[in-house]
Amino acid sequence: SISAMQKRPIKLLLTLVAVSLFCSLQAQDSGPERRFEAGVVAGLNVSQVDGDKLLGFYKYGFQGGIKADAVLSERWKVGIELLFSQQGARQSRFDNPSSELDVENIQFNMVEAPVLVHFRDWKLQFTAGGSYGNIINYTVTEVTGEDVTERHPISQDVFSVILGGSFYFTENWVMDIRWSRWLNSPYSEELAEANDQTLVPWIGRNITIRGCYLF
Repeated sequence: SISAMQKRPIKLLLTLVAVSLFCSLQAQDSGPERRFEAGVVAGLNVSQVDGDKLLGFYKYGFQGGIKADAVLSERWKVGIELLFSQQGARQSRFDNPSSELDVENIQFNMVEAPVLVHFRDWKLQFTAGGSYGNIINYTVTEVTGEDVTERHPISQDVFSVILGGSFYFTENWVMDIRWSRWLNSPYSEELAEANDQTLVPWIGRNITIRGCYLF
């Protein structure tokens, strides 16, 4: 059975799907008084996790989903997105091989729901906002290839801050570049202190480069 804690994020995500689909239908009305825009996005995440003893942005993952914006004026929009996002961390050649570090790879498969404010001038758009993320599943792998996920219990809920910019090649094709950082750690401070494979509670950071097609 699904616990009460698991049901809440599922209900939230289903609500966001319904709202996004509604906005997508509204966005089909084109013209000078167009009030809604909708689109699909897909791209690359480059991420790391502070506190895991792994250096740099060496974890690559996919990000994709749908978005819907309410047009407030010629320059201002607010929007929501529903995304599948792969984040985490990976050992690189810059990590010290003689250290006590055993973890080679951390991967989070997440569903994210950003809420954003956009300001556009000419072909440039600036974005800021926050996001709720639900970790669907995750894996932690050691350098030996052993799956040690059970040694790193975490919670499902992650909140993030997002900053970014976009370039409009046309009114339909857009490129986004974004930076995000977790505001909370799914790894509790008590668990982090008790585990010699961590420094502090895990905080993810992510750079996203993606394309967007607006309907």
